[in-house]
Amino acid sequence: MDPNDPSTFNHQYANINGIRLHYIDANPSSHNVLLFIHGWPDLWLGWRYQIPFFSKLGYRVIVPSLRGFGETDSPEDLTTYGDKGISADLAALLDHLSIPTVVVVGHDWGGMVAWRFTQFHPERVRAVASFCTPYNPPEQQYIPLENLVEFMPNFKYQLYLVSPEAEQEINEHTADFFKLVFRPVSEARALIYKKTNKLVIGRTNASKSEALSQKVLDYYVKSYQRNGSRGSLNWYKRRKINYEQCKDLDPIIRKPALMVTAAKDAALPPSLTKNMHKYIPDLTQHNVDDAGHWVLWEKPDECNTYLLKWLNKVSPAKL
Repeated sequence: MDPNDPSTFNHQYANINGIRLHYIDANPSSHNVLLFIHGWPDLWLGWRYQIPFFSKLGYRVIVPSLRGFGETDSPEDLTTYGDKGISADLAALLDHLSIPTVVVVGHDWGGMVAWRFTQFHPERVRAVASFCTPYNPPEQQYIPLENLVEFMPNFKYQLYLVSPEAEQEINEHTADFFKLVFRPVSEARALIYKKTNKLVIGRTNASKSEALSQKVLDYYVKSYQRNGSRGSLNWYKRRKINYEQCKDLDPIIRKPALMVTAAKDAALPPSLTKNMHKYIPDLTQHNVDDAGHWVLWEKPDECNTYLLKWLNKVSPAKL
């Protein structure tokens, strides 16, 4: 497997929960399974440096393309994108593969999915880890996005992402969008351009970062050009759905947990994790210096080291 060439990974498909779901399956003969979950606007490819590393150590590594993303179907029914439905997709995939339990590891939206999957299906989870995305207990009162951003201004970009204009802009400027979004922290730019209040429109010099191979960039662009961006943007339209689906969940995470933050993550700063220990009795925390939101490929060695050190305690490669 070559992290810079998506075609070198083992691509598979499963018909589950009324959709065709795409996933990567590395080292399928192993019984010790890691389930990696991506975020937005990412795809399974966000884990390209972790998949070969951990599969070579003896783990089976499964990385689905979530509902609405990549080669997985994007149904119109927004209620199916709630955390309960996404968790059901993952459980159905494990059933399809006859896998009883996993260590689930997420990033960005995938981090939230990892936490919620652990709550909806605790019997399937041995341990849970998240990169960048802190654990928050289910809301006991619904807070609309417009109110949320008043006390969490780092999420203001989401106000644009739920608009029809965002879908149109990404669909019409897909290549430039990914060139601007996927940049290491040293080259990072604000997601929303202040002069136009748009993602791409009005910006200049949307050149590809040297940190991103052309094959990787092409894969992202072609995936979004093929299906459009509506399915992935549906993830930002789920707040009321998630409130209804998650409000009665046990707020305590009763599994060993790992939280890895990125020191320069503008969207999910490390300060957001300060209360996690109140809800997770067995919590290990690490921080990656000089890394932004795309820490998985900005600092893959550090990410892999922290994850492996923790896995050696909770689920070593050779059971």
